[in-house]
Amino acid sequence: MAYFHRVPCRMRALTAGSLLLAGLALLGPGLSRAAAADNEVREFNVKIDDKPAGSYILGINRQDDGVTMVTGQADVKHKIGFITVYTYKYQGMEAWKDSRLLRLESTCNDDGKQHVVSVTAEPDATRVTAVGPVPTDRPAALTTCYWHLADAKFRNQTVPLLDCDTGKDIVGTLQYIGTQQLNVSGQAENCAHYRVKGEQIQADLWYDSKECLVREESMEDGHRTLLELVRIRK
Repeated sequence: MAYFHRVPCRMRALTAGSLLLAGLALLGPGLSRAAAADNEVREFNVKIDDKPAGSYILGINRQDDGVTMVTGQADVKHKIGFITVYTYKYQGMEAWKDSRLLRLESTCNDDGKQHVVSVTAEPDATRVTAVGPVPTDRPAALTTCYWHLADAKFRNQTVPLLDCDTGKDIVGTLQYIGTQQLNVSGQAENCAHYRVKGEQIQADLWYDSKECLVREESMEDGHRTLLELVRIRK
């Protein structure tokens, strides 16, 4: 199992902004013509077993038509001494509207295992199909990118998830743990702490007042993985 749950494969030197533009192009003219209403880039440090292991960049672009474009870019290496024992690289794009996943495109190199995923919601809003894994008729309310808090109806309930790395359909639970004060981009903020559990996944997640991710902590194969928000760029 991966130390690090995230998205795409061949890593290129792309900025979050260029990933957003690429994602808009993938969605086609119907969505790509919308003007950007709100943009931000969230930069995270990644630690494995309390040691620096790389970075994760999350781009969020809220469009005037109600579509939110999300991009992720991860570059992670876990070293013991001078020896690299695990690598993970990811690029992904998601499109959301009304708390529903419309589209996901991702590639991932998980320690040499290559994955390419393409997910599209069908017009009747009842079915999601994926390239590679078995199709699912349960539209995802959350992906393992965990960029945003799932809709209120899924909190303290069963929640349908989609694994960004593999496209696998996952049934999990989303439990509210409490409120905790964290340093969010240099300022103290009360953040909502949730725990998500599902088949082969478990993560503690913290969200700010925008219900966007600021911290993630998980245990994978006996290794503690931590993502901490260090900067928000507009």
